[in-house]
Amino acid sequence: MKILLVGNLPEDRQESMRRFTDVLQAGLQGRGHIVEVANPSLRLSRFGPPYRYGGLPKFLGYFDKFVLFPRQLRRVRRTFRPDVVHITDHANAVYRSAAGEVPVLTTCHDLLQVRAARGEMTRQSVSRMGRRYQEWIRTSLGRLRMIACVSTLTRADVLRLTAIPPERTVLIPNSLNYPYQPIPPAEARLRLDALAVRQGVDPASLNSSRGGFLLHVGGALWYKNRDGLIAIYARLRELLTPVPRLVLVGPPLADTDLALAEELGVTAHIVSFQGVTNPELEALYNLAEALVFPSWAEGFGWPVAEAQACGCPVFASNREPMTEVGGDSSVYFDPEKPAEAARDIAAAWPERATRRAQALEEAKRWQLALMLDGYEAVYRQLLQ
Repeated sequence: MKILLVGNLPEDRQESMRRFTDVLQAGLQGRGHIVEVANPSLRLSRFGPPYRYGGLPKFLGYFDKFVLFPRQLRRVRRTFRPDVVHITDHANAVYRSAAGEVPVLTTCHDLLQVRAARGEMTRQSVSRMGRRYQEWIRTSLGRLRMIACVSTLTRADVLRLTAIPPERTVLIPNSLNYPYQPIPPAEARLRLDALAVRQGVDPASLNSSRGGFLLHVGGALWYKNRDGLIAIYARLRELLTPVPRLVLVGPPLADTDLALAEELGVTAHIVSFQGVTNPELEALYNLAEALVFPSWAEGFGWPVAEAQACGCPVFASNREPMTEVGGDSSVYFDPEKPAEAARDIAAAWPERATRRAQALEEAKRWQLALMLDGYEAVYRQLLQ
C-alpha cells in the first residue's frame, strides 16, 4: 500500500508523537509498504520572533499549520497518490478535509485537552481560544472514517465525546518506540555512570548499596502529578531502609515543586536528569528499584510499558489506563492520598523480584509487530 502519514510541526517538540510517527514509518516500510511523511513547517513564522508555543510566535505558527500546511498536504496527496492517509496525532484531525476522497484515519492518543476544555479536568484551566480550538478538534474527529484508540479509556472517551459510531473506532495499543529490554547489569551501570557524570551527579550515590533509586519518567504537565510524587516520596522515606533516592527524567522541577521538596526536606535526595538518550533510559529502567507513576490521567502511559520491557517493577495510580497497561504485574495506589500510597508501595516492596519477572511477561503485549498488524488491518478495511 501507499500510505501518507501526517505528523506534527517539529518545532512544537512533541517528542512522543514524533517517535510514534517514526516507528510507524519504519515498521510499515519494513513490511514493504511505500510510506511518505508530511509535517507542517515554519514559513510565515520565520519572519517573526523565534518560534515558541505562546504569544505572537504561536499565532504565526497557527497560520503555518492551519492555513499553509493544508495546501501543502493537498499537493502531496496529488503527487504521491496515497491509498490511505493516516494522521498520527488526533490533534491534527483538522487536516481531514485536505485528504480529499482518500480514506483517512487518525490515532487518538488521549482526549485530555478536549476534556479540560469542556470543564471535566478541574486542575487545568483552558483559555477561550483554547476551548474553541479543542472543540474544532473534537468535531473533526467525529467526521473521520476511522479512529484508532491506544487504550480502552481513550476509546470510551472518543465514543462519549464525539458520538462517532463504535464500528468506526478500533483499539490498537501502542508498541514501544524503542526496543527497551533487560541488559547486563555491568553495561547498564556503565551507561548510568556516564549519564551521571555528564550531568554533575555522583554515580556512587545511585548504587544499590546505598539504597538505589526510584525512577519517574514524564513531562511537567499538570496531569503528571509531580507534587504528588514528591509528597509520596517524602512519606516513603520514613518507611524504607535503606532509603532510595528519587531520579526524575524530564524537564526540571517547577519552582512550586522545588518549594514543596524543600518544605518536606527531600531536596537533597532528588536527582533530575534532562536530555536522556534511549540507551541511557534503558539503563535507568534496568537499574531502578521501581518506577513510580502517580499520574492523574494518561492516554496510554508509555513509561509503564517501557519499564515492564526492562523488568522494572511499577507502582502506579489506580486509574485507567495505568491499570490496563500495568496489568497484574504492577501495584496500584490512590494518587489523591500520598500517605496511603507510600504505605501501599512499602507493603509491596519485598515483592519486587517476583514482579520483575511478571513485568517481562506482560511486556510482550507491546511488540511492534502487534501494533503493525492492527494498523494494516484497518488500512485494508478502509480500502474495502
